[in-house]
Amino acid sequence: MDDDLRHFRPAYLKLQEDMERLNRALKPSYLSVYERMERALEPIRRQHLEISRSIELSGLASSRLAEIVQANQRWQDLIDQATVSGRVFEDIKRTHQTWLEGIRPMQDSIEQLQAAAKMSLGDMAYRATVAEQLFAGIDFDAMRQAMALPEPAFLKFQDVIGNVTSTYEKLAASIRVLPDVTYLPAFALPGATREVFITGYASDAIRIPEEPEDEDDASVVQLIAEVEQETSGCIGLLQAVDPALARPYIGAHDALRGRNADRARHILSSLREFWNHLLRRLAPDKHVLSWISTDDKDLLHEGRPTRRARVLYVCRSLNHEPLTEFVVQDTRALVKLVEFFNRVHELEPKLTDEQLRALLLRTDSWLTYILQIWEGTR
Repeated sequence: MDDDLRHFRPAYLKLQEDMERLNRALKPSYLSVYERMERALEPIRRQHLEISRSIELSGLASSRLAEIVQANQRWQDLIDQATVSGRVFEDIKRTHQTWLEGIRPMQDSIEQLQAAAKMSLGDMAYRATVAEQLFAGIDFDAMRQAMALPEPAFLKFQDVIGNVTSTYEKLAASIRVLPDVTYLPAFALPGATREVFITGYASDAIRIPEEPEDEDDASVVQLIAEVEQETSGCIGLLQAVDPALARPYIGAHDALRGRNADRARHILSSLREFWNHLLRRLAPDKHVLSWISTDDKDLLHEGRPTRRARVLYVCRSLNHEPLTEFVVQDTRALVKLVEFFNRVHELEPKLTDEQLRALLLRTDSWLTYILQIWEGTR
């Protein structure tokens, strides 16, 4: 990856610190921050443009990669909308409360909000660019040929990954102007972008058995460390929901840190137990049944809510269909990923620590995201 892109994160985090200091000092001008932000974003734009051009020239890129590139281009276009002089935030009353809380005290609130939105978009563009790199390096066809898995199982796995990227692209397309970013909770779009990145990371961890492991790109390593930090409180969030739910999940993490030769089975069985109960706790039958239409076959199975119905119920306060559909497909993909790892384990018991760690981090990320959404409905 371009050396400039490797140095993006430290420079960008410094920009975020500077912006926070401006907020605390009540300074109305963000000109210097904008100028430095533009310079910092340049390597991202260049790397993204190179991938876009390679897709156009080859015509062979997978739809998964093309959809991430299209979504990233949308973030890049929205960044271009954010200018110091262009007062595009005319209806600040529609802004989600989580954004307003982040820019208090509210001196010159429109410029502060614009700067905060642009910073968030820049962070999303970076993560999407690293995700582009990850997905560009995954050869699903070669993986399918090399792994001793039934073809239908592998195709289902590919299908759910494709649904995540396609709904992410549709989500990006639904954000037409810069203020749309702030009408959703502040975590919503960055969280979706993190989910796409970590999905690529977990998919990439399923390496072809005979293929030597490449050293991870420095940008991937750095971003994984950030995701680990962002999601480190997921168990605490889960314990606040139900301590009984947290126990099998804590057991999975403990198993990874241990040296038990049977830890792969322990982790996978703990995750299966966890999934059997989590969504039912977040979306109990009686509440979902009173909320949905009982004649919708996609939402009921043998009189009980389906997984889709439960996720829709958790997301009911978002009031943004493309985001809700992304969360539905993201949840489905995680469940299928757990099932896929379990099939790999059944046929090839030597799952590596890297693979197990990637699976747990993928789960940590989703858990953080869904509980943030659920918390907003209480």
